[in-house]
Amino acid sequence: MWTGSYCQTAVRIFWSFDNTLQDLYNNFNGVGSNGPTYNSPGYNGAGACLWLNQTLRQSVSITSPFLNITNASFTFEVWLYPNTLYNGNPYTDNDILGQCQQKAQDQCLHIIIRSQNAYFAFYSNDLKGNQVFSAQQWYHVAYIYDYSIQTQFVYVNGYLDNSHNSSGPYQGISGALTIGTTSIQVPNNFFDGCLDSIAYVSRAKNASEVLNDATLVAYLSFDSSTLLDSGPLLINGTGTNYSYTSSGRVNAGVKLSGNSSYIQITGLTRIGTNSWPYTVAVWINPTKITGGTIMHLSSRIDGAQPNAWCLPIMGLTSIGQIAINSWNNTNVPITGPIVQLNSWIHVAAT
Repeated sequence: MWTGSYCQTAVRIFWSFDNTLQDLYNNFNGVGSNGPTYNSPGYNGAGACLWLNQTLRQSVSITSPFLNITNASFTFEVWLYPNTLYNGNPYTDNDILGQCQQKAQDQCLHIIIRSQNAYFAFYSNDLKGNQVFSAQQWYHVAYIYDYSIQTQFVYVNGYLDNSHNSSGPYQGISGALTIGTTSIQVPNNFFDGCLDSIAYVSRAKNASEVLNDATLVAYLSFDSSTLLDSGPLLINGTGTNYSYTSSGRVNAGVKLSGNSSYIQITGLTRIGTNSWPYTVAVWINPTKITGGTIMHLSSRIDGAQPNAWCLPIMGLTSIGQIAINSWNNTNVPITGPIVQLNSWIHVAAT
């Protein structure tokens, strides 16, 4: 039984840190300590992230309501950019998030980086990851507890880093949420760098969901006759001279015809970054195969080339072959098979 002040079992929490400490759902709003600031852009090349200075012992606290995760499954996800990383002896922590009733078994949640590894702990019931973190790089980290199988999981950049079976549930029934510090290893525990898009859901996400959260940039299904993005960044599309059809490959689709017919999304900052991996994929059903652009990438919204760069990354040749382009100081083209008229085909470039 929980006997403290107001308690809430939240379905979702999301701190975007886009120049605010407010929870998207206006329940778990934060208060800064020692003047945390923001840095732009955030992990996705847009917005902002929460900048914490370890020397100044900056952090954020959420004292009310109490987040009840006792005897329950949950997932915390975070994008982090450590400016520096402690690597002390025997260890020094770089804390992301915590909730602590007392320093007793299963009563002090600490989600941290310890000695350059992800560390997920309830106190004396801990999981250490294998991935060695480096300073001044962005990482996506997911900390998951599955109550049904009594297991802790840590994922780094979308892939399982480690797991701990036979892990009893968290038992804390009081304590504020803290971001950038915890009650463990004070004062050598403050995070130094940027934290972005911390998300909580009151269930254990599966591996596919975590991989999507870490790697998916945009997903336009065209269902429900909209250009809404179903991905985590909500990069909704715009378009000109297009129409919807109920005869898509999966549910609905869009019809494009003519030189001025297109769908566009913007803000794909990392796809224009040297040596950054990417994949684009689409289902097409061509009504003409004598050339045409499927996907075009440009540093300008209008797609023009003066004082900018552009690249048709996917299209059809004059004889109907799939054509893929990439760039390595010069155009790097490859061609694939000839597509069939009025038939669905899945095309991906990576």
